Amino acid sequence: MNTTQVKCFLSVAKTLNFTKSAEELYLSQSTVSKNIKNLEKEIQVKLVNRNYHHVYLTEKGKIFYNRMSLIAAEIDSTVANLQQGQVIDRPKIKMGYTDLPFEKKWLPIALKLTNAQTHIDLVPYFVNPGREHRITQLITNGTVDLMLIQRDIMKKADGTKYFELFKKGFSIIAYENDPLFLKQQITFDDLIGHNIYLWNGNDDFPAIESLKYSLNTHAPSISFSEADDTSTIIAYIRAGMGIGIVPSVLYNKDDTDLRYIPLDAKQVLSYGIVYAQDSERPELISEVNKLVARAVNVAKVNF
Repeated sequence: MNTTQVKCFLSVAKTLNFTKSAEELYLSQSTVSKNIKNLEKEIQVKLVNRNYHHVYLTEKGKIFYNRMSLIAAEIDSTVANLQQGQVIDRPKIKMGYTDLPFEKKWLPIALKLTNAQTHIDLVPYFVNPGREHRITQLITNGTVDLMLIQRDIMKKADGTKYFELFKKGFSIIAYENDPLFLKQQITFDDLIGHNIYLWNGNDDFPAIESLKYSLNTHAPSISFSEADDTSTIIAYIRAGMGIGIVPSVLYNKDDTDLRYIPLDAKQVLSYGIVYAQDSERPELISEVNKLVARAVNVAKVNF
């Protein structure tokens, strides 16, 4: 794997157009295509699918893009600092992140803001949400200094503090040939008669349990199956097997054949920054928290 292959992939992942990427990189279209094919061959993972004139990332391609774009940003920042003669030895703050599409927007902004406005070296650290105690342990043992995450995941996290950034409800995911696709908002009555896949990343999320109770009590005829992975839910939806209910923050604008439609429900999920209560660097954590909040607000406007 070389830098040209990575640059070609990152460009196509953003443009979803080989011609535009070729122009952007001052390369021929065949060269861009060859570099991506060689990259896929070397890492033995299919990253990009081409269907006639439609280009889109595979699920693994999306994950690879998310992580490689952060690494590329870190490399660019290091090179810029070296060229400007700046001191690279700066206090490091590790920020955990997951694979939410929304993070592809706010995390690079947070990195740029922190690099430009502070002497802090903000280091991204990938975290698989997994189980609650795992994430709590990562924070309390110092593996990561902070991370933006759904509050329900950390509800029993002793030794941590929580700084709320925003709240989001739930959305219905509908395929383009579904009658619900054209609606601006979905009510519980709209769900009657539909096969529903409900996202549930953890069996005891209070907001999820509350939503399940509301669905059951509003109309016992509403039936749903639970799934802990949005990729599985989306695969079912694209197969014409039903609709999905997911936290609105999981919205992915790259899913152009799907619509994420707000569900008219009282349940909301809180998202914010979790960090150690007894941090030895509270001033640095506070400074990063403010910049992350700014990055999230900027990303929300453009997402």
